[in-house]
Amino acid sequence: MAMILMPFPVPSLNSPNLRPTKRYSGMAFATSNQKAVSSGVNITQGEGNLPKLVLTSDHGSEAEIYLFGGCITSWKVPSGRDLLFVRPDAVFDKKKPISGGIPHCFPQFGPGPMQQHGFARNMDWSLVESKNVEGNPTLTLELKDGPYSRAMWDFSFQARYKASITGVSVKGLKGCKTLKKDPDPKNPIEGREERDVITFPGFVDCIYLDAPGEVQLDNGLGDVISIRNTNWSDAVLWNPHMQMEACYKDFVCVENAKIGTVQLEPEESWIAKQHLSIG
Repeated sequence: MAMILMPFPVPSLNSPNLRPTKRYSGMAFATSNQKAVSSGVNITQGEGNLPKLVLTSDHGSEAEIYLFGGCITSWKVPSGRDLLFVRPDAVFDKKKPISGGIPHCFPQFGPGPMQQHGFARNMDWSLVESKNVEGNPTLTLELKDGPYSRAMWDFSFQARYKASITGVSVKGLKGCKTLKKDPDPKNPIEGREERDVITFPGFVDCIYLDAPGEVQLDNGLGDVISIRNTNWSDAVLWNPHMQMEACYKDFVCVENAKIGTVQLEPEESWIAKQHLSIG
């Protein structure tokens, strides 16, 4: 399961950060700063011998980004299924934009005073930073003005583009007492959850005591599933790991639970509810 996040903080045309200028430094060519490359981010040669960045997460998802156009051309979930489409007749010769994937339409969308969709798709971006957080790679690309852009749009600018792959995550369990059943399920390790967002970079088998009435499961595909309950006092997070090696990267289990004994007298009843909704 995976999600690609793409914050694109670019000043608007009316921003004071975009003032007319006559600065004529060299054009920003595609660069791949080796110091900016972190674990899970690899620089390789793509179609047409164009430089390509490959992001690989610990949970098995993968994305490919070309520095030309800063275009994401592939996003594969752990099963190997690609969720993006690139036209079969797309060319990788820098004579025209890459057709498909996730392109940039900047600083103009559609037709207008400059070429269709602006110039960001036709320029080389630079890798300025990458990092890896709990097995989730993130990189930042940068585009600056140059003679090519200023011929159409005579402004100085700096555009940064952040892309990352994240896996499934669970929120709402921070502060709960935990019983971690890995590595020995017969002798769980007591602790307390300190994370706001719980991820699954590897094997997870953990009981959460006195869990809240609602937790949120982000399936990594853009869906947030609310799991609300009544009378379930605890929760369990688990993935099958080595027990089901062929599919453990494709799902996790979020369970409501009642750890301990519920004692009922004759004619008494105990009711617990679980409500699932997707937002």
